[in-house]
Amino acid sequence: MLGEILNIEKILNACDRILYFLKINFFFLISNLPVLLFFLFVGISQVRTYLPLFLVCAVFAGPALCGVFFSMNRVLHHTDTAAWKDYRTGYTDCWGRKLAVAAVQAAAILVFWTNVEFFAVQMPVLPLMIVFLVLFVGTILMTPNLYLLASRYEMGVRDIVKGAVVLTITRPVNTLGNTAMLAVILMLLEIKAGTFILFIASIYGFVVVFMHQKIQRAMEESRS
Repeated sequence: MLGEILNIEKILNACDRILYFLKINFFFLISNLPVLLFFLFVGISQVRTYLPLFLVCAVFAGPALCGVFFSMNRVLHHTDTAAWKDYRTGYTDCWGRKLAVAAVQAAAILVFWTNVEFFAVQMPVLPLMIVFLVLFVGTILMTPNLYLLASRYEMGVRDIVKGAVVLTITRPVNTLGNTAMLAVILMLLEIKAGTFILFIASIYGFVVVFMHQKIQRAMEESRS
Protein backbone atom coordinates (compact mmCIF):
# COMPACT_ATOMS: atom_id res chain seq x y z
CA MET A 1 0.00 0.00 0.00
CA LEU A 2 2.78 2.41 0.93
CA GLY A 3 4.63 1.54 -2.29
CA GLU A 4 1.54 2.35 -4.36
CA ILE A 5 1.15 5.71 -2.61
CA LEU A 6 4.81 6.55 -3.29
CA ASN A 7 4.44 5.57 -6.95
CA ILE A 8 1.35 7.74 -7.31
CA GLU A 9 3.19 10.61 -5.66
CA LYS A 10 6.11 10.23 -8.11
CA ILE A 11 3.70 10.22 -11.05
CA LEU A 12 1.95 13.34 -9.75
CA ASN A 13 5.31 15.09 -9.23
CA ALA A 14 6.36 14.18 -12.79
CA CYS A 15 3.07 15.50 -14.18
CA ASP A 16 3.44 18.68 -12.14
CA ARG A 17 6.97 19.20 -13.49
CA ILE A 18 5.81 18.63 -17.10
CA LEU A 19 3.00 21.13 -16.58
CA TYR A 20 5.48 23.62 -15.12
CA PHE A 21 7.71 23.34 -18.21
CA LEU A 22 4.68 23.67 -20.47
CA LYS A 23 3.52 26.84 -18.70
CA ILE A 24 6.97 28.46 -18.77
CA ASN A 25 7.18 27.75 -22.51
CA PHE A 26 3.72 29.26 -23.03
CA PHE A 27 4.68 32.43 -21.14
CA PHE A 28 7.85 32.68 -23.23
CA LEU A 29 5.90 32.44 -26.49
CA ILE A 30 3.36 35.04 -25.35
CA SER A 31 6.19 37.37 -24.34
CA ASN A 32 7.61 37.02 -27.86
CA LEU A 33 4.38 37.92 -29.59
CA PRO A 34 6.08 40.62 -31.74
CA VAL A 35 8.46 38.00 -33.18
CA LEU A 36 5.59 35.56 -33.77
CA LEU A 37 3.64 38.28 -35.59
CA PHE A 38 6.70 39.05 -37.70
CA PHE A 39 6.96 35.38 -38.72
CA LEU A 40 3.22 35.28 -39.42
CA PHE A 41 2.83 38.44 -41.49
CA VAL A 42 6.32 38.93 -42.93
CA GLY A 43 7.79 35.44 -42.94
CA ILE A 44 10.86 33.81 -41.45
CA SER A 45 12.50 33.78 -44.89
CA GLN A 46 12.37 37.59 -44.93
CA VAL A 47 14.44 38.10 -41.77
CA ARG A 48 17.52 39.13 -43.76
CA THR A 49 15.53 41.54 -45.94
CA TYR A 50 13.80 43.21 -43.00
CA LEU A 51 16.54 42.71 -40.42
CA PRO A 52 16.05 46.06 -38.58
CA LEU A 53 12.32 45.38 -38.12
CA PHE A 54 13.01 41.82 -36.98
CA LEU A 55 15.59 42.98 -34.43
CA VAL A 56 13.17 45.54 -33.00
CA CYS A 57 10.62 42.75 -32.55
CA ALA A 58 13.28 40.42 -31.09
CA VAL A 59 14.37 42.90 -28.41
CA PHE A 60 11.52 41.64 -26.21
CA ALA A 61 13.00 38.14 -26.35
CA GLY A 62 15.76 39.30 -23.98
CA PRO A 63 13.60 39.70 -20.85
CA ALA A 64 11.61 36.61 -21.91
CA LEU A 65 14.77 34.51 -22.03
CA CYS A 66 15.70 35.87 -18.60
CA GLY A 67 12.33 34.67 -17.34
CA VAL A 68 13.01 31.18 -18.66
CA PHE A 69 16.55 31.02 -17.25
CA PHE A 70 15.40 32.32 -13.85
CA SER A 71 12.63 29.71 -13.69
CA MET A 72 14.88 26.84 -14.75
CA ASN A 73 17.48 27.91 -12.23
CA ARG A 74 14.85 27.67 -9.51
CA VAL A 75 13.90 24.21 -10.75
CA LEU A 76 17.50 23.00 -10.51
CA HIS A 77 17.82 24.38 -6.98
CA HIS A 78 14.38 23.05 -5.97
CA THR A 79 13.17 26.52 -5.03
CA ASP A 80 10.50 26.83 -7.73
CA THR A 81 6.98 27.84 -6.74
CA ALA A 82 4.24 28.56 -9.28
CA ALA A 83 5.26 28.80 -12.96
CA TRP A 84 3.68 32.23 -13.46
CA LYS A 85 5.23 33.64 -10.28
CA ASP A 86 8.72 32.38 -11.16
CA TYR A 87 8.54 33.52 -14.78
CA ARG A 88 7.09 36.93 -13.87
CA THR A 89 9.86 37.51 -11.34
CA GLY A 90 12.58 36.60 -13.84
CA TYR A 91 10.94 38.69 -16.57
CA THR A 92 9.97 41.86 -14.70
CA ASP A 93 12.81 42.21 -12.17
CA CYS A 94 15.03 45.01 -13.54
CA TRP A 95 13.07 44.79 -16.79
CA GLY A 96 14.56 47.99 -18.18
CA ARG A 97 18.12 46.71 -17.74
CA LYS A 98 17.29 43.42 -19.45
CA LEU A 99 15.64 45.25 -22.30
CA ALA A 100 18.69 47.51 -22.59
CA VAL A 101 20.96 44.46 -22.84
CA ALA A 102 18.77 43.09 -25.61
CA ALA A 103 18.80 46.45 -27.40
CA VAL A 104 22.60 46.62 -27.24
CA GLN A 105 22.88 43.12 -28.67
CA ALA A 106 20.37 43.88 -31.42
CA ALA A 107 22.25 47.05 -32.38
CA ALA A 108 25.54 45.14 -32.48
CA ILE A 109 24.02 42.43 -34.67
CA LEU A 110 22.65 45.04 -37.08
CA VAL A 111 25.96 46.94 -37.30
CA PHE A 112 28.10 43.83 -37.76
CA TRP A 113 25.81 42.23 -40.35
CA THR A 114 25.49 45.50 -42.28
CA ASN A 115 29.28 45.67 -42.45
CA VAL A 116 29.51 42.03 -43.52
CA GLU A 117 27.22 42.71 -46.47
CA PHE A 118 28.95 46.01 -47.28
CA PHE A 119 32.45 44.51 -47.41
CA ALA A 120 31.19 41.39 -49.18
CA VAL A 121 29.08 43.07 -51.90
CA GLN A 122 29.31 46.86 -52.06
CA MET A 123 33.04 47.25 -51.50
CA PRO A 124 34.59 43.76 -51.40
CA VAL A 125 37.37 43.63 -48.79
CA LEU A 126 37.78 40.03 -47.65
CA PRO A 127 39.76 40.66 -44.39
CA LEU A 128 37.24 43.23 -43.13
CA MET A 129 34.33 41.01 -44.16
CA ILE A 130 35.83 38.13 -42.15
CA VAL A 131 36.42 40.37 -39.11
CA PHE A 132 32.83 41.58 -39.03
CA LEU A 133 31.51 38.07 -39.71
CA VAL A 134 33.43 36.78 -36.69
CA LEU A 135 32.04 39.65 -34.58
CA PHE A 136 28.52 38.91 -35.86
CA VAL A 137 28.76 35.20 -35.03
CA GLY A 138 30.32 35.98 -31.65
CA THR A 139 27.45 38.32 -30.79
CA ILE A 140 24.98 35.54 -31.54
CA LEU A 141 26.94 32.93 -29.58
CA MET A 142 27.08 35.06 -26.44
CA THR A 143 23.27 35.17 -26.19
CA PRO A 144 22.90 32.54 -23.41
CA ASN A 145 25.66 34.12 -21.33
CA LEU A 146 24.11 37.58 -21.67
CA TYR A 147 20.73 36.60 -20.32
CA LEU A 148 22.00 34.13 -17.75
CA LEU A 149 23.96 36.98 -16.18
CA ALA A 150 21.07 39.43 -16.56
CA SER A 151 18.61 36.99 -14.97
CA ARG A 152 20.76 36.15 -11.94
CA TYR A 153 23.02 39.06 -10.99
CA GLU A 154 22.61 42.73 -10.12
CA MET A 155 25.01 44.11 -12.72
CA GLY A 156 25.05 47.11 -15.02
CA VAL A 157 24.52 46.69 -18.76
CA ARG A 158 28.21 47.25 -19.49
CA ASP A 159 29.27 44.65 -16.90
CA ILE A 160 26.77 42.12 -18.24
CA VAL A 161 28.05 42.56 -21.81
CA LYS A 162 31.67 42.43 -20.69
CA GLY A 163 31.03 39.31 -18.59
CA ALA A 164 29.22 37.59 -21.46
CA VAL A 165 32.11 38.32 -23.84
CA VAL A 166 34.62 36.92 -21.35
CA LEU A 167 32.57 33.76 -20.70
CA THR A 168 32.00 33.15 -24.41
CA ILE A 169 35.72 33.36 -25.17
CA THR A 170 37.19 31.72 -22.04
CA ARG A 171 34.63 28.91 -21.77
CA PRO A 172 34.69 27.39 -25.26
CA VAL A 173 33.23 24.07 -24.07
CA ASN A 174 30.12 25.80 -22.74
CA THR A 175 29.91 27.96 -25.85
CA LEU A 176 30.04 24.87 -28.07
CA GLY A 177 27.53 23.16 -25.80
CA ASN A 178 25.11 26.08 -26.12
CA THR A 179 25.49 26.02 -29.89
CA ALA A 180 25.03 22.26 -30.08
CA MET A 181 21.92 22.43 -27.91
CA LEU A 182 20.42 25.12 -30.13
CA ALA A 183 21.19 22.99 -33.20
CA VAL A 184 19.48 19.96 -31.60
CA ILE A 185 16.42 22.06 -30.73
CA LEU A 186 16.17 23.32 -34.30
CA MET A 187 16.55 19.78 -35.62
CA LEU A 188 13.77 18.52 -33.34
CA LEU A 189 11.55 21.37 -34.49
CA GLU A 190 12.22 20.37 -38.09
CA ILE A 191 11.33 16.75 -37.34
CA LYS A 192 8.23 17.28 -35.18
CA ALA A 193 7.47 20.96 -34.74
CA GLY A 194 3.93 20.44 -33.40
CA THR A 195 5.19 18.58 -30.32
CA PHE A 196 8.46 20.30 -29.49
CA ILE A 197 7.12 23.84 -29.91
CA LEU A 198 5.28 23.18 -26.61
CA PHE A 199 8.53 22.69 -24.69
CA ILE A 200 11.30 24.22 -26.82
CA ALA A 201 12.11 27.22 -24.59
CA SER A 202 11.84 25.27 -21.33
CA ILE A 203 14.07 22.43 -22.52
CA TYR A 204 16.65 24.80 -23.97
CA GLY A 205 16.65 26.96 -20.84
CA PHE A 206 16.96 23.97 -18.51
CA VAL A 207 19.91 22.46 -20.38
CA VAL A 208 21.73 25.80 -20.66
CA VAL A 209 21.29 26.55 -16.96
CA PHE A 210 22.39 23.01 -16.07
CA MET A 211 25.56 23.31 -18.18
CA HIS A 212 26.46 26.64 -16.54
CA GLN A 213 26.03 25.55 -12.91
CA LYS A 214 29.77 25.27 -12.24
CA ILE A 215 30.44 28.69 -13.75
CA GLN A 216 27.68 30.28 -11.68
CA ARG A 217 28.96 28.68 -8.49
CA ALA A 218 32.49 29.89 -9.24
CA MET A 219 31.22 33.42 -9.88
CA GLU A 220 29.22 33.46 -6.66
CA GLU A 221 32.20 32.21 -4.65
CA SER A 222 34.41 34.92 -6.15
CA ARG A 223 31.83 37.62 -5.39
CA SER A 224 31.31 36.49 -1.78
